[in-house]
Amino acid sequence: MPKYKAIEPIKIENRQWPDSQINSSPRWCAVDLRDGNQALPNPLTLDQKKEYYQLLLDIGFKEIEVGFPSASKDDFDFCRWLIDENRIPDDVMISVLAPSRPDLITKTMEALKGYPKALVHIYVATSDLHREHVLGKTREETIKIVHASIATIKECAANQPETRFYLEFSPEEFTDTDLDFAIEVCDDVVEQWDPQEGETVILNLPATVERRPPTHYADMIEVFMKKLKTKQAVISLHAHNDMGCAVASTEMALQAGAHRVEGTLFGHGERSGNVDMVTLILNLQYMGVDTGIDFSNLVEINETISRLTQMRPHPRHPYVGDLVFSAFSGSHQDAIHKCLVRKDEMMEHFGQWKIPYLHVDPADVGRNFEKFIRINSQSGKGGIAHMIELEHQIKLPREFQVTLAKAVQAYAEDVSREITSDELTNVFRENFMEAKSPIELVKYWPYPDEKKPSDIHGKVELLYNGEARTLEADEDGPIAAFVAACRQLDIPSFELVKYEEDSLGHGAKSEAVTFVTIKCSEKVFYGIGTHSNIDQAAVKAVVAALNNMLNNG
Repeated sequence: MPKYKAIEPIKIENRQWPDSQINSSPRWCAVDLRDGNQALPNPLTLDQKKEYYQLLLDIGFKEIEVGFPSASKDDFDFCRWLIDENRIPDDVMISVLAPSRPDLITKTMEALKGYPKALVHIYVATSDLHREHVLGKTREETIKIVHASIATIKECAANQPETRFYLEFSPEEFTDTDLDFAIEVCDDVVEQWDPQEGETVILNLPATVERRPPTHYADMIEVFMKKLKTKQAVISLHAHNDMGCAVASTEMALQAGAHRVEGTLFGHGERSGNVDMVTLILNLQYMGVDTGIDFSNLVEINETISRLTQMRPHPRHPYVGDLVFSAFSGSHQDAIHKCLVRKDEMMEHFGQWKIPYLHVDPADVGRNFEKFIRINSQSGKGGIAHMIELEHQIKLPREFQVTLAKAVQAYAEDVSREITSDELTNVFRENFMEAKSPIELVKYWPYPDEKKPSDIHGKVELLYNGEARTLEADEDGPIAAFVAACRQLDIPSFELVKYEEDSLGHGAKSEAVTFVTIKCSEKVFYGIGTHSNIDQAAVKAVVAALNNMLNNG
């Protein structure tokens, strides 16, 4: 007998959900303080719960499950603090979880005394696996347990008339439950609660243990909603992530018509966790859905949750991981670089955000472009050029990019790791700007020739192999005069083959940057110079190129 085998599919005729689109937001319920908290190696302290709760409010959650008051004093005390200190906004509904046991339900109701409205969430195991082999109950006994639980809630509610109580019910292990039995139990729950006109009961249908592919969850939701007799129900989803498909399962189940989602930030929860609300909500926002949740400050949210839970998301975790908006691959870096510099143009062309390898604008979640391209031995010229432009505002010509990329890759291979921005800067300067030997420029004066005003007389003071030299030459421009003067040194013959100018920054205080290419014996060498004076920037670039030639020719 095989240890594992395929799960029987759900029998469904005229399946509708695959053709549906998610055009509006479901209701969101954050269960971080209950389901998420019970799964932490070090559960939250009372003060940590207070901070976490406020964060959930700030993000925009309007439904928050605040704890399991009958299970721990901390949860009971936290619930009382919320009520006694008037910490629950009028537009927020808190809920509390209780097992289907009269004594524990009574304790739970005590935690809610004095509050105007509250949602009581009860659950009972309905799967054959759990019901028979863990609890030892028949289906009939399970339904009696539900009846007794609802009766207890109603009895306590009658003694707490200041509070309007609402009901949420979960058939535990819904996705492992006979679907017709789950529907029978849920219809019975709504009938027993007997909601007022306009009131609804939340029927929360959990994938308590993820044993089915996402398509099965959606099929079950579609069949459940078609067969359910009551119309006074909100269909809620609560997916776990044992197979790594909780987000996909929830999205498909929303396509099938579900109205509400329970989950946790970053998916904290038992085993592989709950559905990750950050990923799910941002996925819907990417599809144009207004979710009502604000993750624009996701970096700070991440830092807070990581500190409170002592668990940091994986570096590749969608949206929030340290590396999810980073590119090491040279081809990826080149594509990102080319399109980021034209992002407004790209937006206009496509009518929406479209940048290679970045499916959302990282700025929408508080991330910075500087982090996107990381440099190692796999990096290409585009990514390296992008970092130089970010760090130094220098737009490198293509041939400079190629040369720098080779130098950076060689350095990265030598150190066998990702290199820092400071190391990248050092490689850049050493290759193009800062070689001070054998030629070191001291001064250069270009001025009109007295005998021929159309020409420039250039006077150069420099050190060559440590020896002071003064050189002079006349040409039709300041750069040509400087090059002619340098040819008087005892160095190989060279030709200035390319000269480009740009500026760093804007306004009166901006600096000039010059790119120079020289050729010697069929080899080319490069130099870059910056200065507030364009002529001085150019001669610094020529000296840098000459030193490259003399050191590497």
